[in-house]
Parts: sequence; C-alpha cells; structure tokens
Amino acid sequence: MFRKKLILLVIPLMLCSCEERKKSLLVNVISGKEEVVEEGYLYTPSTQSFLRGHHWFEKIKEATISFTSDKKADINFDISKGEGDHFSIKELPLNYLVPRLHYKLKGEPDDFDLFNLMMAEYSRNGLSFPYGMVNDKITHFETSLLPEIPWKLAEDYEFLPNPKFKPVRFSVVNNCLSSGLWEMNASDKTGEIYHSWFSFPKEEYYKITAGVNNLPEDKVKKALVWKDEEVEIDLSRLRKVLKPLGGNVPTVVNEEVSYSSQGSRRKLSKGFVTCEKSGNYVRPDSLCDMLDRKVKMSKFIEPGIYSVNDKMEFDFSIYKSPLSVEVFEVEPYTSYNFNSKEDHKTKDNFKYIELHFNYPNNKKIILGNLPLNLLVQKEDYTLHGFGVGILSASGFAERRPFLIDQGYHPSFAYLAREDANGKLYALNSHGEGLEQVFIRSFPTDKKPHWDITFTSYERITDIVKYRVPISQPLIKEQIAHTEKYITPVYFSYRDDNLR
Repeated sequence: MFRKKLILLVIPLMLCSCEERKKSLLVNVISGKEEVVEEGYLYTPSTQSFLRGHHWFEKIKEATISFTSDKKADINFDISKGEGDHFSIKELPLNYLVPRLHYKLKGEPDDFDLFNLMMAEYSRNGLSFPYGMVNDKITHFETSLLPEIPWKLAEDYEFLPNPKFKPVRFSVVNNCLSSGLWEMNASDKTGEIYHSWFSFPKEEYYKITAGVNNLPEDKVKKALVWKDEEVEIDLSRLRKVLKPLGGNVPTVVNEEVSYSSQGSRRKLSKGFVTCEKSGNYVRPDSLCDMLDRKVKMSKFIEPGIYSVNDKMEFDFSIYKSPLSVEVFEVEPYTSYNFNSKEDHKTKDNFKYIELHFNYPNNKKIILGNLPLNLLVQKEDYTLHGFGVGILSASGFAERRPFLIDQGYHPSFAYLAREDANGKLYALNSHGEGLEQVFIRSFPTDKKPHWDITFTSYERITDIVKYRVPISQPLIKEQIAHTEKYITPVYFSYRDDNLR
C-alpha cells in the first residue's frame, strides 16, 4: 500500500518537471533545392562530397524542436518509421544564434538599436558541432549512424555511396535571407553531404530574441524586417573616443581578383560574379575590375540558394577614391556577454582603435572597437558583418562559449553618410553589397601598414583592398603584438579530433 502511494506521488512530480522544462514543436524540412547548371553540377559554393544527394538524411521530412528553459534546444529528426535509425542535435544554444545587440541599452530602444538588431538578423550566424555523448553539455549530435567509409565497392572500379555514413560535423545556421529561415548542413572529410532548410517557429523566435536582448516582443517584430531607410548613428553607446591618432591617405591595391575564403574561390570559378567588358559580362581579372566596371552577382533567393540566371547589379566605383582614413584610440562599451552583471569594460586590457574611411559625397565607412592586440601579421582579423559584434556564419560550437565569456570587446562596422552638421546616418550595407571586413597588419615592412579588404554581397568575392599606413604612435605596439601573438582559444579550439 505504501509503495503504491509513493509511486502516485512521484509520477506527477516527474511529469510536471518535464513539462516545465520542455516545449516541443514540429517543423517541416526541405532539401535538394539548389539549382543545377548545364554541366550537371549543383550551383553552390560548397565542396560536394561523393555522398551528396544519396545520404540517409535525404529521407528527413520533419524535425521536432524541443525547447528548454535555459534557451537551449534539441532537434530530433523524425524519419525512423520502424528502421531504428536516429539522429539528434543536443544542447543547441539558441541565445547564440538569434540576433544580438552586444551592448547595453540606455532606456527604451530607439531606431538605432532596432537598426543594429536588423543588421544582425540579415547576417548569417551559425554553429558547427561534432558527434558527442549523452552527458556532453557542449553542443553535439547523437546518432546510430556509424563512422564507416563513405562508399562501398560494388564491382571493380564501381563505387556506391554509403547512405548511413556518420558525418564528421553538422551545423545549424540562422539564414540571412528572411527572418526565421534556418538551414542545416552535414559534412564528411571531403565536403558537404547534406543541406536542408526549415522555418523556425516565429513566435518562439521572437520570444527568444526578445529575451536575449531584454527587448519587448513588439519591438523585436518591428526590428526584424528589412529596411533601407537611413538611421542616425549614436557611436557614444558603443565607445568613448580617447584621442585622435592622425590621418592618412589609403592606397587602392590592384592585384589579381582575390578571395577571402575557399568559398569565394569556388564562387569565382563558377561564375557567381561577372564584370562588363566590351558589352559582355565576364569573370573579373583584377580587383580594379570590381571598381571600374558594372558588376553582376548571383542573387540569393528562397529558400537560401544562389540563382543561376537571376543577378544583382552593383556599382562599387566610389570605393576607388578614398579621400583619407582617420584613426582614433577608443574605450569600448560593447560586450559579447552584454546582459551580464559583470563590468566588461577593462577585462582584456587591450588597446582599441577606430578607423573612418572618408569618400566623396560625404560617404564613410566606420570600423570601430578594433583590438590592436589582434591586428597582427600572422592572420586576418575578421569583422563578420556590418553592425555590432556580428557572429560567424560557420562558428565552431566549441569556441563560441570562450568567445562569449572570455573574448575581446565586439567590433562594429557601418556604411554611413555624414550631413553638413557632422551627424552620421547608417545605411543598410547589405543592400549596397558590403558584407565583411578582413584586416592584416604589416608593422615590420619598410612602410608599416594595414591591409584592409572589404568583401561583397553574400561574401561572393573581394571588392577592394586598401593599404592603410599605420599611425606612427602605434607602430612599436603593432610590432610587439605581431612578435608575441598566439592565436586565442576562441579562434582556434575544436574538439572533434579528440573523439
């Protein structure tokens, strides 16, 4: 009798606890939407694996997202139908994937705050993660798929794909095309084996974004809509200017058309970008082709693919004529952990600078809160998008907590217009074809300089590279940082090779 009463008491408590912790929603999953060119290959910049289009993942039509109280989620693929196979994403931190402001609000959010949230929404933000175990707290996937070879030998010289090959990594990406459109990718050691899309449940998306940013949901809904109108910039919310460090005239570097990533290399080779020459549109030969000629790039279309025939036109000619670059030392107010009670203003002891690129017609590009310690010769310092603290589209889940908890003050970038009174107005750089910034320091050269490269719409290719003289007061510090630099853990760590 006592045991029966105990069971009746315990079971309701267990059900209540689980009900409070999790809320599950079913979403539709679509795959195989990339366009195919005449040569027969998929029109995508991703390296394609032998398994692409043949994997077990292609059976997936639905997924269940289970939300937890700490803004994490599990995603389970609903495809077993008696087969006994399973694949689940565990501990996915939604607060790292929704758009974030990366600075504390001062009172009610205004148009500038909502603009920054919009810029983050229309920049890709993703997490890539490895296989893991049941008790792992870091983002991982769990599956019945096995780490066998990705192909099987049928006959001499005839290879068949192994549809149940366990991927090396999986990723979830908050797509930049429209609010709440997300995508999933799986890869083996040679390339992508699977690519799909799903619509994140809108009301949950707004609720999580509002909670992460301490904003009302109605403000979030207003912010996450594409807008082209100008918004006055208030840089005082992001940093304090300590002193000017002089000004210089940048040099436009003309070299063979380049690329900031392997994805850019593949986009160029597949004709994602063309320039007008003698009445025809052909692949550009040099960076100056991007500045001197009309440019067309493959349009990014629903559900998140590049179009073979639909092109976007751009005019980048103004970036050929920079008038000057002004340099300032600043004290940052931004933080990746912007809702923490801890004061992050002085935790890293870095020096930070700000650059103002000045162009004709009062146009400007502002790069701010750049950590001088990370501007070195050994690797690029990357701004992943225009706005404040835009996160990587392909960030490693193992690194993201280190960046959020231990990282530098987030940088910012704006395409802007300056009026006659010196007020700055931000423009939607996505619509104007500006996407990312790469900075590399060369302080030991005969003429110490920074190489600063701006990449195009959808990161298709580099637009322009500037050689900017390093301000004289910073040269010795830049040499010291370059000589002693070791890549921080939030740029380098990954643990999938340890399993």
